[in-house]
Amino acid sequence: MKRVFLLLLIALVVGAWTGQMMLTDSGYVLLAYDQTTVETTLWVFLVGVALAFIAFHLLFNLLFNLNLPTGQWRLWRSASKKRNARKKTLQGLLALSEGDWRKAQTALSRSAQDADIPLVNYIAAAKAAHESGDANSADDLLKKALESSPDASLAISVTQAQIQVSRGQLEAALANLLALKRNHPKNKQILSLLADVKTQLHDWQGVADLLPALRQYQALPDKQLETLERSTLLALLKKQRTPATGNTPEPEQQVRHLQSMWVTMPKTVSQYDEVVVEYVSQLIEAKGDKPAEELLRQRLNQKWSETLIPYYGLVHSPKPRKLYQQAQQWLGNHEQSAGLQLALARLACQCELWTEAVAFYEASLSIDANLEVCAELARLLHQLDQPEKASLIMKQAFSQVGHGLPDLPSPKPALAATTAE
Repeated sequence: MKRVFLLLLIALVVGAWTGQMMLTDSGYVLLAYDQTTVETTLWVFLVGVALAFIAFHLLFNLLFNLNLPTGQWRLWRSASKKRNARKKTLQGLLALSEGDWRKAQTALSRSAQDADIPLVNYIAAAKAAHESGDANSADDLLKKALESSPDASLAISVTQAQIQVSRGQLEAALANLLALKRNHPKNKQILSLLADVKTQLHDWQGVADLLPALRQYQALPDKQLETLERSTLLALLKKQRTPATGNTPEPEQQVRHLQSMWVTMPKTVSQYDEVVVEYVSQLIEAKGDKPAEELLRQRLNQKWSETLIPYYGLVHSPKPRKLYQQAQQWLGNHEQSAGLQLALARLACQCELWTEAVAFYEASLSIDANLEVCAELARLLHQLDQPEKASLIMKQAFSQVGHGLPDLPSPKPALAATTAE
């Protein structure tokens, strides 16, 4: 708008100046050739030159469009258009890389028809239009890209899906990508985009179904695939805590369901401690202690985990001493494991070995001062009729937590109590 106003202002100023000059002095032009002379004013001569230029230009275009024998001119004009298109394309791509979306869209779209590869211009211009918030132009440019290069429908459709995901049009992107996957099941970019869309839609079963293809065709880097797999399997297990029907199944039925679900998961599932913890916790809550103990024992024998070992002490068994003895066997190689000391303390409680339980709790706290362990020990000491020791344990735990509290003004009663102590 500012540009148009400025051009109008310049035109008015130039027109006013020209009119003033014509009134002041009309000028004089004499053209002579052989015995012929032509006399006219300067302004009429300039108007004639302008009209002649316009007529010549129109005639040139007419000859070019009629494909008359103007070979050299046609070649020159075509080469000139190609050079200008390359220059504009380069300017557009530079503007795109610099984040100047409007400039990039204008340069790329205007030079697309004469560009060496129009598809590149249209797709890049569509991305620029999308980034600038011009959704209609982005869609129109993608349509032009398809018209210019029908064979590149895959690349155009993938770009469209990327734009839809960026806009938050997840359902439309999903439909688009599913259609593409049917025809291109091995395409890495389609698989990656599908995983992203399904994750955002919290379709965890859909993501789980994609995991084998993502791994087989290496659609994601290993670390990213591992993170996606872990979060997906964890989400699927957590979903079991809230049954869709709203009716809580019987414990035996829940255990069978959890076990059948675990079997269908990838073999790599046992590598993820968070997923194993969720599965074992649900098994223990549903009275599936035996499969929980077997999985924990196998997993800990294969690879030690400070995350998993505390849960071994939560497993209930009709023969707790067997579990207690198993945990003691691990103690030889993992004496400085706070989690193992905690598991032994819990199993000692199940075996009613109270003195040993207190000792293991204290050993765990000496390695890692954990508030939950402090609370368990304090509860046991209260039950053993040792309230003073229980209060001391809790006070020590509180003082440890208090070191991280911000320094704030204290009320007078608290100050007086501190002084008295």
